[in-house]
Amino acid sequence: MEKEVRPLTFTVDPSDYDGLRQIMDEYGDSEVSFSGDNENLEEVMISVAKDRIDVVTFQSNGWTRRNVYWRDGTREELFEGKWK
Repeated sequence: MEKEVRPLTFTVDPSDYDGLRQIMDEYGDSEVSFSGDNENLEEVMISVAKDRIDVVTFQSNGWTRRNVYWRDGTREELFEGKWK
């Protein structure tokens, strides 16, 4: 019998630090990035480590934005240039 593969779905809510830490605990050992769309239908790539979550957004205005959410509650927002 074949195992059914279903897409993994989770929400990264920057205001919910308990939720962010739970994602770090559950998926922090993942060796692959997760991809999806945000509420603005922009493509996002999410990397999860035990100490942080990196969310790279390919914004509709052509810019690439990286948000880093650290386990201790600090956060960073970086603009890494144009992607288109």
